[in-house]
Amino acid sequence: MTTRWNPDRTAAVRRDAYGVVAAMAAGLLGCNDLEVCGSTTEVITRDNGEVYRCVTAEDCPRTSRVNVCVTDVSPVAECVQCEDTQCISVIPEAC
Repeated sequence: MTTRWNPDRTAAVRRDAYGVVAAMAAGLLGCNDLEVCGSTTEVITRDNGEVYRCVTAEDCPRTSRVNVCVTDVSPVAECVQCEDTQCISVIPEAC
């Protein structure tokens, strides 16, 4: 019998292939850049050291890549929030 028609051999090859795919998927999940283990905060200051004041987070200065924080959970990307009338930058820490 050839391997093509041998059901035991075909099942073994298929099982090994599934194992390899599962191992690769598990490896990729362990190396994602989206995993955040906390964050640090920094007060946003002007050039002269004065703190930027705000009423809402939209009042805070930010670049086009920085969003307004929408939750209290550690963000995936840097964001700004308004806390006690001070602009705060929240920077995620990768694991």
